[in-house]
Amino acid sequence: MKKYVIAGAVCLTLLSCASKEESIIAIDVLLTPSEEMRAQAFQLNELIKQNNPETIKLDENHVPHITLLQCFINESDLPKVKKALEGLFSTIKNDSLKAENFFYYKEKEKSFAMIAVEKNQQLLKLHEKTIELVKPFILKDGSEESFVKNPDGSSISESTITYVPEFVEKYSYENFDPHISLGVAQKTLLDSLSQHVFKPIEFTATSVSVYQLGDHGTAQKLLWQSE
Repeated sequence: MKKYVIAGAVCLTLLSCASKEESIIAIDVLLTPSEEMRAQAFQLNELIKQNNPETIKLDENHVPHITLLQCFINESDLPKVKKALEGLFSTIKNDSLKAENFFYYKEKEKSFAMIAVEKNQQLLKLHEKTIELVKPFILKDGSEESFVKNPDGSSISESTITYVPEFVEKYSYENFDPHISLGVAQKTLLDSLSQHVFKPIEFTATSVSVYQLGDHGTAQKLLWQSE
């Protein structure tokens, strides 16, 4: 009997270790914009929220950001990813970035809106270098469990789950589209925000960071930030 108890304990230990090793998380390697750019993003998002309370709210758990890479990794590889990214921010910290325009689909009555950021050579090179550094750790088989859970207990959207493993293939390199997400609202409001509120400004980045993703591509849980 004692042998069975010991064998059972060993099996449970092995299963526990395997579970920890196989924990997969969805991450966003991103740039955080300077205060002036953040302030404008918060202002625009607040006005969009007044029009559509159901859309995303930018706050300390949904930070304004410019995505460089989204992907799945083993949680156990996170220390290696952090180490790989060390020094990356120094390649862009002195460069000027530009909020080019207030983008939304003008042919639709309701549209997702974002601040489009100019894809200059410095930003494109940073995006490509980020993929190169993290690529050895990228996985394809994440799941709903890889994301920060929704506070209301609702499921992570299928579009969010499928977008992450396709990021490098479909949304990178020549398809890289740097932007700051703002939310969904009626076209009439977005027309007004574009004309009267949005300001095309130059700004800098304050850090390269790694966040665990939440629903709809939101950057929710800070895992690492450059110094």
